[in-house]
Amino acid sequence: MEGYVYVEVDEKLRHLLNEIFSDEFMQENTNFSNFEGFQYSSAVITNWKSDQMVYAKLLMDNFVKESTRFESWDEMVMAATDAKFGKPKKSA
Repeated sequence: MEGYVYVEVDEKLRHLLNEIFSDEFMQENTNFSNFEGFQYSSAVITNWKSDQMVYAKLLMDNFVKESTRFESWDEMVMAATDAKFGKPKKSA
């Protein structure tokens, strides 16, 4: 279906999401005190506990835009990843 994102979710990905979306990151950048609160509030958009997460990109991006300082889910994931692991170095 056009406009939908499909993501295979395993324990490794769940752990990574919980690691990058630390309480500190969530408190500084979102309206939520932790990632669990974000997941609970966005449960109408996707099933976070499913083995295959499916969501409408537009709905997820709008939710992120309204409840965080980011313009999209992708931007939020990249910012959390950069905050946790550092920005990748550019090749010359």
